Amino acid sequence: MKRRRRIVLAVLVLFAAATVGAGAFFVDAVRSREAERAALAAALPPAAVPVAQPRQATGPLVALTFDDGPSPQRTGYVLEVLKQKGVTATFFLQGDHAARHPDLVKRIRDEGHVIGNHSFTHPTFPELTPDQAREEITRTSEVLTEITGTAPTLFRYPHGESSAAADEVLAQERLSPGVLWHWDSNLAGDFECPGAAKVRDYVVAEAVDQAAILLHDAGDTVDCPIEQWDYLPQAIDALKAKGFDFGVVELADRPSAVNQGSSIRVAVPRTGPGAA
Repeated sequence: MKRRRRIVLAVLVLFAAATVGAGAFFVDAVRSREAERAALAAALPPAAVPVAQPRQATGPLVALTFDDGPSPQRTGYVLEVLKQKGVTATFFLQGDHAARHPDLVKRIRDEGHVIGNHSFTHPTFPELTPDQAREEITRTSEVLTEITGTAPTLFRYPHGESSAAADEVLAQERLSPGVLWHWDSNLAGDFECPGAAKVRDYVVAEAVDQAAILLHDAGDTVDCPIEQWDYLPQAIDALKAKGFDFGVVELADRPSAVNQGSSIRVAVPRTGPGAA
């Protein structure tokens, strides 16, 4: 009886050892196959992932830039014309207006246009204290970031009037040091309410390659006759007929001789109606 038990026990021990050995062999085999797959994957060329590239400009580039908005009176009309004409623009938004009309800010964003900071209340910066200048700039960036989810990188001074204190804030906030524009013709701008034909002529006269053209979708233009707004589709058609293409404002690493020394360039848009 004892001898039979010893035999049974020996058989069980041998069976257990064989099972463990087989399990270890199976694990090693799996690991070996995984290592082979990893080596093969590493040896394969990287997958061809298409990278979105901006389209090529079809002619000299100009940027339509709209200040002081958004406004319920005019911004919607401007957006509709831009959509119909296939143009992406740059909007320098006033913080208090943006806070009152976040739906329009979101629409500007959703339709692919570029959004910049244009201060909170449109003050004359040389008249502000350093603390007031900081409040005007940072408060607007906070409002725009909260509404759009993206912090602006472009800043345009109201009236183009800068101050040393504000320039310091712009540097600290990593905002452009003031985006100016091209204005050589001395023709009346839209805020002077000269009428559709004269605003159209102003836009066409200011159009040179890399020009940022100053326009408005709020502020004084709200009080201009409604008929003046016919200038926008007319000006776009006239510039296209002259071979111009439309871009957006971007930061650049050198001053622009076209735009009063601002460190900007006009680039082909990657989003919006003009990107296709």
